[in-house]
Amino acid sequence: MLDGEHSPDQSPRAGLVPLSPERQRALLWALMLGNFVTGTGVLLPAGMLSELAVGLNVSLPLAGSLVVVSGALVAIGAPLIAAFTSTVDRRFLLVLAMAVYLLAHVIAALASSFEVVLGSRVLIAIAAAIFTPQAAATVGALLPPERRSSAITMIFIGWSLSTVGGLPLGGLIAHEYGWRTAFWLVAGMSLVSAIIIWLTVPSRVSIPPLNLASWKSVLTHPALMTVLLVTVLNGTGQFTFFTYLSPSLKTSLGADGPLLTVVLACYGVAATVGNVIASRFIAQLGAPRSAFVALLAMSAGLAVWGAGAQLLPIVLIGAIIWGLGTFATNSVQQARLASIGPSVTSASIALNTSAIYFGQAAGSALGGLMIGAGALAYLPWLGSGILLLAAAVSLVAMRYEHE
Repeated sequence: MLDGEHSPDQSPRAGLVPLSPERQRALLWALMLGNFVTGTGVLLPAGMLSELAVGLNVSLPLAGSLVVVSGALVAIGAPLIAAFTSTVDRRFLLVLAMAVYLLAHVIAALASSFEVVLGSRVLIAIAAAIFTPQAAATVGALLPPERRSSAITMIFIGWSLSTVGGLPLGGLIAHEYGWRTAFWLVAGMSLVSAIIIWLTVPSRVSIPPLNLASWKSVLTHPALMTVLLVTVLNGTGQFTFFTYLSPSLKTSLGADGPLLTVVLACYGVAATVGNVIASRFIAQLGAPRSAFVALLAMSAGLAVWGAGAQLLPIVLIGAIIWGLGTFATNSVQQARLASIGPSVTSASIALNTSAIYFGQAAGSALGGLMIGAGALAYLPWLGSGILLLAAAVSLVAMRYEHE
């Protein structure tokens, strides 16, 4: 048992009435929807970066900082929020996150300057820092141990769906009707999600307080920290290119809004398929091996894209291979952490959320520096190399996990 873990009678589910199978399914669908909305809001600027840059009269790297800033703030905020909100009712906390999301996207839709949109991204970061880890913690509090890994994997399918529907649709709407309309769309989805979560998540659900021993258990555990490093490298490798996907496609293929939507949709469908496959076979293959395969797929996909960036069929093949591993990795990493330290899941998943967004911020910043140096065409190759490094680190983590 890790230092700071709770004994069975101190588990998050102590004193709770077990949910019926129907209520469990409703809970997972509601949290999946919340993750869909969260993922769409976080990724939305990447699907309409060119429109934002023109509309706000800023450069592409500066527009990309919308992803950098929100990512960095979530990285800092997720563990702090987890540390200070353990006694707060989960339903209230999750609905609050969606309410903040609604407010932030209304502000962005009405913004008259880049600075106001940047401020709205701060609010978005706060909401994402609440929702993503606390949705997983809520699952851990309400479901039996044998169901937690697959359930956490399932609710993160919402992130995959945000790339299938939310991100491409947002980019297409931004191209056809303006970027403000895309922000209004996410605001509306936030309202719907808040209502459904309020009606679905039981009240008076809290989790055990995270004391210093809990954080120490995570921060000094070699397997957990190495897995978290894999998450950082995964996000960095992907967002070095993903944030600037729109201008990259415009440069290499002269892509307009509809073509960008097609490429993003292929990527997103593949991401969803990969996540579904991961959720179904993670028990047989194991989370560590699943993560390694997914990282290799992403690295290979970006390499294929970089090699054939001037040819649409090659780009689509690369997008599909890349997508198959994308959100499978995120959800598998969550399950991986939960299996290593089940009683400090709230802390480890909060730190994993930080790692995800830190990687996004680092990758977006690195991609911006590459664009500033005139190296836009090399972004997929750089991303592929970082993801290959992530796969190597994942192998090291597997050794720690088996000790």
